[in-house]
Amino acid sequence: MRFTMTFLEEDYERLVAHLFHSTAEEAAYVLCGLSKTSDETRLLVREVIPVAPDEIDHSSHVHMQIQQPSFLRAIKKAAERNLCFVFVHSHPPHVPEHSDQDDRTEEQLFCTAYNRIHHEAVHASIVFSSSDKPIGRIWFPDGSHLPMERVRVIGNRFRFAINLDGTDLRLNYFSRQVLAFGEQLQKLLHHLTIGIVGMGGTGSAVAEQLVRLGVGRVIIADAQELEDSNVTRVYGSRVGDAGKPKVEVFHTHSDDIGLGTVVESLPGNVTRLAVIERFRECDLIFGCTDREWGRSLLTRFALWYLIPVFDLGVKIDSQDGEVKAVEARITTLMPGAACLFCRARISGDVIAAEVLQETNPEEYKRLRKQGYIPELQTNAPAVIPFTSAVASFAVNELLHKFSGYMGEDRVSTELFLLFDDSRIIRNSTPSAASCICADRRKWGRGDTDPFLELTWVT
Repeated sequence: MRFTMTFLEEDYERLVAHLFHSTAEEAAYVLCGLSKTSDETRLLVREVIPVAPDEIDHSSHVHMQIQQPSFLRAIKKAAERNLCFVFVHSHPPHVPEHSDQDDRTEEQLFCTAYNRIHHEAVHASIVFSSSDKPIGRIWFPDGSHLPMERVRVIGNRFRFAINLDGTDLRLNYFSRQVLAFGEQLQKLLHHLTIGIVGMGGTGSAVAEQLVRLGVGRVIIADAQELEDSNVTRVYGSRVGDAGKPKVEVFHTHSDDIGLGTVVESLPGNVTRLAVIERFRECDLIFGCTDREWGRSLLTRFALWYLIPVFDLGVKIDSQDGEVKAVEARITTLMPGAACLFCRARISGDVIAAEVLQETNPEEYKRLRKQGYIPELQTNAPAVIPFTSAVASFAVNELLHKFSGYMGEDRVSTELFLLFDDSRIIRNSTPSAASCICADRRKWGRGDTDPFLELTWVT
């Protein structure tokens, strides 16, 4: 079991600004939602509460004494809102980790937290010796503690505080990439888990690039079997693979490449609870499904779990064998950015029709015949240069999020590719005030019952 924590960039920056606004030690409380899988316990930051100067009896650059009512109020708030409690404070640069004094005072603090917070919770502490070096640990009810494996910061850039010492770069394969982006990014890729929903033309092309970039673990999901018409654009497929599950085809292909990426295959739709729950283990996700139902769930998932989703789509307008237009889109879904509903990329009517078609096909046919629900598109034009290109642009968005190589002013959350017009359009549309993506109460909620506060098909 590993323990991690995820911040939104604005919360992280506000916390760091408070911790280092003076030369004395400073502190804050962080309240978090919780996500628990068999592999990972993840704290999701929902609120940062700075410790005010009048709540500190005395402090210096190596010591601080906080008044008891200060942390009791924060613990009470966590208990009332069913959240986890995290204590954060600064250290001088020469003391990067928790001190012996921290060990003594925090054991008492977290004993109090567990005594007063009775819902399922995991509590933690973090010290900052500089703005980019958070060192965290998880406290348990018996007074023991374990280190926090990584701290993520999600926003205009994706930052990961993680111990990369001892990472095998395998330079004989990745040396050219190291020349471009450096050793640290290559090591980080090895420690990432990235999800891909949909293994068709765009999804398989994304997966191919992630494996060859050296990503350590990739979780792929698709319920479909490979058809004859898929072979022309699904990476790793061969004519003889028709009839095999798409995820199995790529899994075999990745093993044949041999770069060490662990591929985990889920032969099912993301609309199934057992499938989407597995994506809680991801650091980020590529949404490559052409179904609006699945896209709507990933939109919600990005808010609840603070896991960014790159949603991809390609549309070819062709009439009588003549291409009129080719458009592709890459939308970054995460708290603070407009979602697919805000942008009118998906609609409730189509989602309802897809749900009905899957759960009650006869009723769907009846209502469709009567004109009460929209007709769902089955086979749409698809050509490998277009699906591959949008996949490449999406992976480039990811590399920019890590490295910033496109420049600090490049903060757009949606990219349009107009192939027939040789144009690229970017935007950063804000959330609509009435949309769920603007409701901060949903950000970082983590595990709920029912999952994502939705009813699921059994």
